[in-house]
Amino acid sequence: MKRILLILSALLFVIAACNDEKGIEMDIVETGCMNGWDDFYEGTDDYRHAVTAYLENNNIAVYSVQKINYYSGPVCLACSCSTGNLIVIRIAENDVGKAEQLGFHLIVNGQNNIPLED
Repeated sequence: MKRILLILSALLFVIAACNDEKGIEMDIVETGCMNGWDDFYEGTDDYRHAVTAYLENNNIAVYSVQKINYYSGPVCLACSCSTGNLIVIRIAENDVGKAEQLGFHLIVNGQNNIPLED
């Protein structure tokens, strides 16, 4: 009976560990052409690769990168203007300070940092 309880406990631990989401989520507004990762595109438009390479170049461990569209209306075409997208990253907790220095913001309670219009 003790052996069964031990095996069940170990199995529950493994299942719980597999379901844990790793890392901390942060986001940043994507601009037309003033993003830190713009120099990391390698002949493709693969933003995930470019953002990951940029963060890793800044010694930040990256678990995931995604793009979320928050505005699909007309946008200005200047380099400093938003594209209407947020870049959302999941990184190691000990790298949050480094990512903040690059302009990323913590996502608190699942609420993305969507800029307000003037």
